[in-house]
Amino acid sequence: MEERTVSSFETWLLALTVLGLVLGGWGVVWARTGCSRGGIYMGRGLFVATLLFLGASSLLAAWHRADGLAPLGLSAGFLVIFMLWEAPSAARRDSQAFSSDN
Repeated sequence: MEERTVSSFETWLLALTVLGLVLGGWGVVWARTGCSRGGIYMGRGLFVATLLFLGASSLLAAWHRADGLAPLGLSAGFLVIFMLWEAPSAARRDSQAFSSDN
């Protein structure tokens, strides 16, 4: 009976990982393609909230010594890489958006 509980927990961790990837990816895209300062801030806020969500899920997985801990950590790490990746067109657009709002 305990085996069923563990596999169910692992399934939920996988679902949380996928949810975190989708929300984090949406935050990265929203922050990169935001047409206004508010849109960029909303994307960044969603990204940070997703990282906190994945961090809390990772703590829970570590507490239970779950096998789903590695994908959670990798997804959070890759989301950070994608957010910090410099795209030349995005950098120009961001500088234009911030200079036109002054």
